[in-house]
Amino acid sequence: MENARALDDKLRRIIKEVSNSTGTEIKRNLLDELSVAIDAKQSRDMRRFLESFNRALKKI
Repeated sequence: MENARALDDKLRRIIKEVSNSTGTEIKRNLLDELSVAIDAKQSRDMRRFLESFNRALKKI
Protein backbone atom coordinates (compact mmCIF):
# COMPACT_ATOMS: atom_id res chain seq x y z
CA MET A 1 0.00 0.00 0.00
CA GLU A 2 2.86 2.39 0.79
CA ASN A 3 4.41 1.65 -2.57
CA ALA A 4 1.17 2.58 -4.30
CA ARG A 5 1.00 5.91 -2.42
CA ALA A 6 4.62 6.66 -3.16
CA LEU A 7 4.09 5.86 -6.84
CA ASP A 8 0.93 7.99 -6.91
CA ASP A 9 2.76 10.94 -5.32
CA LYS A 10 5.65 10.56 -7.74
CA LEU A 11 3.30 10.45 -10.74
CA ARG A 12 1.43 13.52 -9.51
CA ARG A 13 4.71 15.45 -9.20
CA ILE A 14 5.79 14.37 -12.67
CA ILE A 15 2.43 15.34 -14.18
CA LYS A 16 2.52 18.71 -12.40
CA GLU A 17 6.05 19.40 -13.65
CA VAL A 18 5.17 18.43 -17.23
CA SER A 19 2.03 20.56 -17.10
CA ASN A 20 3.99 23.57 -15.89
CA SER A 21 6.63 23.11 -18.59
CA THR A 22 4.02 22.65 -21.29
CA GLY A 23 2.09 25.68 -20.06
CA THR A 24 5.23 27.80 -20.19
CA GLU A 25 5.98 26.61 -23.73
CA ILE A 26 2.40 27.36 -24.81
CA LYS A 27 2.60 30.85 -23.31
CA ARG A 28 5.93 31.45 -25.05
CA ASN A 29 4.48 30.27 -28.37
CA LEU A 30 1.40 32.45 -27.94
CA LEU A 31 3.56 35.46 -27.16
CA ASP A 32 5.68 34.78 -30.26
CA GLU A 33 2.55 34.49 -32.41
CA LEU A 34 1.13 37.68 -30.90
CA SER A 35 4.37 39.50 -31.58
CA VAL A 36 4.31 38.39 -35.21
CA ALA A 37 0.68 39.44 -35.57
CA ILE A 38 1.38 42.87 -34.06
CA ASP A 39 4.40 43.36 -36.32
CA ALA A 40 2.30 42.43 -39.37
CA LYS A 41 -0.46 44.84 -38.35
CA GLN A 42 2.03 47.64 -37.77
CA SER A 43 3.55 46.97 -41.19
CA ARG A 44 0.11 47.10 -42.84
CA ASP A 45 -0.77 50.29 -40.96
CA MET A 46 2.54 51.91 -41.92
CA ARG A 47 2.09 50.91 -45.56
CA ARG A 48 -1.43 52.40 -45.60
CA PHE A 49 -0.17 55.60 -44.02
CA LEU A 50 2.70 55.94 -46.50
CA GLU A 51 0.42 55.26 -49.46
CA SER A 52 -2.04 57.85 -48.19
CA PHE A 53 0.78 60.33 -47.59
CA ASN A 54 2.12 59.66 -51.09
CA ARG A 55 -1.31 60.33 -52.62
CA ALA A 56 -1.61 63.55 -50.61
CA LEU A 57 1.83 64.69 -51.80
CA LYS A 58 0.91 63.97 -55.41
CA LYS A 59 -2.21 66.15 -55.06
CA ILE A 60 -0.10 69.06 -53.85
